[in-house]
Parts: sequence; structure tokens; C-alpha cells
Amino acid sequence: ILWLDNDLKDYIANGDVKSINDFLIDLGFEPNIVTVFDEAELDKHLEISYDLIISDFNLNKENGDVIIYRLREERKLDTEILFYSAKTNFIQDAAVKERLAFMERINIQIGRDSLLDKIEKVIELTVRKLFEINATRGLITAATSELDVEIETISIALLRNYLKKTEEDLNSIVESYVKDFLTKNPEKFIERHKKIGFDSSFKFIEANRKWGIFRDSLKEYSKSNSADEIKKFLEFNKTYFEDVIKIRNKFAHSKSEKNGDKVVLKGQIEGEDFEFDTGKCIEIRKKLIDHKKEMESLKVFLGIK
Repeated sequence: ILWLDNDLKDYIANGDVKSINDFLIDLGFEPNIVTVFDEAELDKHLEISYDLIISDFNLNKENGDVIIYRLREERKLDTEILFYSAKTNFIQDAAVKERLAFMERINIQIGRDSLLDKIEKVIELTVRKLFEINATRGLITAATSELDVEIETISIALLRNYLKKTEEDLNSIVESYVKDFLTKNPEKFIERHKKIGFDSSFKFIEANRKWGIFRDSLKEYSKSNSADEIKKFLEFNKTYFEDVIKIRNKFAHSKSEKNGDKVVLKGQIEGEDFEFDTGKCIEIRKKLIDHKKEMESLKVFLGIK
């Protein structure tokens, strides 16, 4: 969210910005609210894309409708916009009407007393499509895949740079994986591994076994590094299978069904029935965000980019 207002310090001081931040966290998102106090500084913040732009009408040199017109016409931004003012008659101005005419995805708030409620309603409107259960399945599947890539990155760095494993050691890891898990065409996997190398073949290892190698590598490294950060991470990471791997498997084997007046995801794995509604999906997203943050902190501690 980009929020433009000359009086933003007041909104920050009275906790309004934090309230919107917390509102988004409760919905299972990672908020990034960029606050801009002067429209002259706006261009510096337009290098990234936004889901919502909030702007006051009364700015320092230009009115908010001029800024919005420029964003639409010059920058070609089709971002949802919430436009507000303490003045009750600003929208009646002929010049304002002309600039905003025929513009889509423009929300108007007159008066500041109920501004927070209006912002929350616009946010709910903006993310409503994300709350559709099938779209949520895509979000969660994408998040679990990103965590899988993080495990690959950290594991390879640990094995090569921290534990100083030789190629022979790495070969033995793959061979152990084959003997422990692969029963069909193990020679083919080993042959491909030798051809493309450990870093590439590691990506093809099944997620649960990959997680096991990751944890074993961390435990081995912790023997020579007694830092509490690794111990805390290993403790937190114990639930990774339930929170991430198992969830991804369930979402991959689920289908949407009508349940009363709502749509849910239902399925069965190994004789276990499961069902996810919107509330459960929000809980899952929050856990995925927690695991992502822990992975990022571990990478910072280990100096892995």
C-alpha cells in the first residue's frame, strides 16, 4: 500500500497506520505500507507495484486529483485508489469532476472520521478474489514451493561452504537417498545426478527427504557452532512437515465443493479426510509466513544470500 498525505505523521502517531497493518496481518498477508509525506517525493516510490494507493485531496502544491490523474494517464497505473478529504464539497468542483471522469477503480471518502473503516472495506474489496478458495489454493501452493527453494539454497550452502563436503560425500548423500527412498530406476537417478551435479539433482529429491537432509546438515553444523539461533530454528522447524509439506500434499489432492452457502476444499490422503474453508486457509497462510521469516532469519545468520 502506498499512502500519500502531508499529515501522515498524525495517522502514524495515533496508531491508524499500525491498525491497517494489523488488519492485513489478521487476513494472512505480509503488509508493506509505504508512507509518503510530500507529493514531490512520490516518483521515488513508484518503482514497485502496489495493490492499493491511498491519497489525501489537500496536498502541498497539487490537489490529490491531479496526482491521481497523472498516475493514471502518465504512469498508466490501474491500481485501486482511495481518495479522501475532510472537505465535504471537493468532489463537486468542475475541474475535479473532469479529471476523475470515467476513471475506474477510484474510491471516494468524504470526511476523515470513518476513514479507517473505508480503508478496510477497500482492502476487503481488493483481496476478495484472493479469498476465493481456488485462488487461495494457488497462493498457498506457491508459498510452499518458495519455502522448498529456500531449503535447497540453505542446504547446498551448508553442505558446500560450511560443512565442506567433498564430491564423494555429496555422492554418498544421493546414494543414501536412493537406497532409502527410490525403488524404481535408482540407477537412472544416480546417472542423472553424476551428469548434472549435486546442486541441480538435489532439487529433484522429494520434499520430505530434502527437508531431512536440510535438518541433518543443520544439526551437524550446530556441533561446531553452539549459537542459540540454530537451536531455536531447529526447534521451530520441527512442525515444517505438518505446516508446509503435508499442507502442499493436501492442496494438491483436493477439490472445491459447495458446503451450504460457502465453498470449501475437500479431499482424502491415506484414509484421512480433510476440509479447508477460508478461515482455515488464513491460518495456513500465517504459518507459511512464519516459516518464511524463520528461513530468512537463518539465511541472515549464516550469511547466505
